[in-house]
Amino acid sequence: MRFAIGFAAPLTTPQSIVGVPMLRTVEMAVADARTRRLDLEVLAVDDREDERVAANVAAHLVADPSVIAVIGHKNSGPSGAAGPVYAAAGLAQVTQCSTDNALSRAGWPTFFRLCADNERQAAVAAEFAFSRLPLAHAIAVHDGTDYGKPLVLAFASRMQALSGRAVHVLAMKVGQEDFTEIIDSIRAESPGIVDFGATEIESSKLMKALYAAGVKGLVMSSEGGPDNPLARLAGAAGEGSIHTYAGADPLATPARRRLVDRCQAEIGETPSYVVECYDAVSVIASALERGATTRREIRDAIAATDLEGLGGRIRFDAAGDRIDAPVSLWQVSGGRMVPMAEGAVS
Repeated sequence: MRFAIGFAAPLTTPQSIVGVPMLRTVEMAVADARTRRLDLEVLAVDDREDERVAANVAAHLVADPSVIAVIGHKNSGPSGAAGPVYAAAGLAQVTQCSTDNALSRAGWPTFFRLCADNERQAAVAAEFAFSRLPLAHAIAVHDGTDYGKPLVLAFASRMQALSGRAVHVLAMKVGQEDFTEIIDSIRAESPGIVDFGATEIESSKLMKALYAAGVKGLVMSSEGGPDNPLARLAGAAGEGSIHTYAGADPLATPARRRLVDRCQAEIGETPSYVVECYDAVSVIASALERGATTRREIRDAIAATDLEGLGGRIRFDAAGDRIDAPVSLWQVSGGRMVPMAEGAVS
C-alpha cells in the first residue's frame, strides 16, 4: 500500500514565496525515502494562510485513508485551526515552523514541533538585544496573528525582566500599508531597539516605513534564516537588521550544506526551515521503517522518536515540543541573510 504524507501551507497567496519552496523540499525528502523502498507520496493542500481554510483542508487530509501524517502548517494560526481536526482523527501533525507556544499546550496528542517555540526564540532575541544595548529603551510591534502577537509579548516580557524597563507594545494588521500612526508612536519614544513579530512581508513593509522616516536603532525580527525573502523585500531598509531563526543553521555542517547545494540546484533557493522540512519527512519515514503502518502507530512512533536528523538530535517532550530545539541569529548584510555564529544557540 502506498502511504501519503500531507503537506499544508500557503501555496497561492503572498506567503507562497515561502510555502512552495518548503513543499519542494518535502517532495525531495520523500523522493529520497522512496530510494529506501518506502512507498510514499506527498499530498499537498493550500491553506491560503487562512484559519478557516486550514480547518477545511485538514478535514480533506483526514478523510483520505492513505494519509498517515501531515507536515505543516507553516503559520501558527492555521496550525491552531487544524490541530483539533488532526487530533480527533489521530493523525500526527509535524510542524516545521509554527512557533506559538499555545499549540503544544492545547493537549493534542497528535501535535509535534521541530522548530523552537516563541518563548525560546524571543528569549534569544531579548538577551542579544540587551547584551548589545543594555541601556536602550525597546518598542515591539506585532501583526495581530497567532504567530506575531505571542512572540512579541514573550520578547517584551523577557526584555523587561532583563532591563527593568517596560517595553511598549504596538499592533499593526496583516495587509496594512499605511504605517503613519505606528511610525509616529515609535519616533515619539526614540527607542534604541525595535522588535517585530510578523511575517516576512509585514516585517519588510514596516522596515521600509521606518527607513523612510529616518528612524534609527537596532531593528530585530523573527524572520532569519537562509534566503529568507525579507532581505530582498526590505532592500536597503533591512541592512544591518538582526533576525532570530527558530531552526537549525543550514550552513553549520557538511551534511546540511549538501542539502542547501541540492536545493540551490533543484529549487533555485534555500527554503526557509529547509532542514526542518527535510527532517520532518525523516521523522515520519523512521516511524514507517520501525514497522508502524496505522495512524495510531505512526503517532506513537513519532512520540518515541530519538533520531539524529540533519538538524541534530530529534526527540519530543510529552507536549510534542522538540527537546533542545535550536535557535540561531542572522543579520542582513549586503542584501543577504548571514548567520551570526557568535549569537547562535544550540
